[in-house]
Amino acid sequence: MGKGLASFGVSDYYAVLGLPLNTDAAHIRKKFLKLAKILHPDIFGRTDEEKDIATKYFSKMVSPAYQVLNNDRDRGEYLATLRIFAQTQKLKGTALTLSSEIAQKLYRLPHEITYTQFVEQVAPKQYETLESILEYTATLSELNLVYLITQSTLSFTTVGSAASVAPISNQPSQTVAQNVNAQPYVAPKPAQSPALRNLNMAELFIAKKQWTDALKELIAAEKLDPNNAKVYAFKGLVQMNQNATAIAKASFQKALKLDPKEPTALKYINQVSATPAPAKAPEKKGGLFGWGKK
Repeated sequence: MGKGLASFGVSDYYAVLGLPLNTDAAHIRKKFLKLAKILHPDIFGRTDEEKDIATKYFSKMVSPAYQVLNNDRDRGEYLATLRIFAQTQKLKGTALTLSSEIAQKLYRLPHEITYTQFVEQVAPKQYETLESILEYTATLSELNLVYLITQSTLSFTTVGSAASVAPISNQPSQTVAQNVNAQPYVAPKPAQSPALRNLNMAELFIAKKQWTDALKELIAAEKLDPNNAKVYAFKGLVQMNQNATAIAKASFQKALKLDPKEPTALKYINQVSATPAPAKAPEKKGGLFGWGKK
């Protein structure tokens, strides 16, 4: 893209998902599930080339962004990185080059409410077509950049509750000028599983209770990443809902063997481990019609 935060070497995960920087965890997940559906390669009417492009957008942009923002710790570290970046640029008096009219408008009249409204105005257009994704992602990143540079107090939301930091500058830069070279701040990227896309699609199907489709994705994920505890935990959850409790138990056990703290397996394994009480045999009574001897 080369615009917005990317022009400073900073990954903009919020722009990729089309979300403002003050979005809470629940809305991040909701937006990801929506994008997973939009970019699914089996969308009717797409050519093979378009399916390939959609898959690449999902695996190269959307999934990595969600992987960071869906994890409380990684999201916190990423937001801390953005705060440091903003503070550094403000101290340097960095001037910005903004190509989108809406970002220039926000720069002239910066305000948190206006920023959120502008993001919500642009975001619906972002994934309307495959051709529009990069253009509107860049516009959203410019809005994020302006917000970071112009706000004296940055207010971010973490785990559903707002958390503010102290003011970092008194006045925003007053001109839209040439970029100033800056030391890039790039959030650390967690190691990605080769089965990440399948896992994300499986999670989407699980949320919609489409167990058969979810299981297909998990079988494919297992082939790509056979030592991934989350794969087996999700398999166990699907199998449990298909009433295959014995198989589900084995899947949960394998997940916990790979990762004793795997949350899904820990949550559900007891539901498939309980041994049902044997059916009580009917009481035998002697004699004809149950009239036995006393």
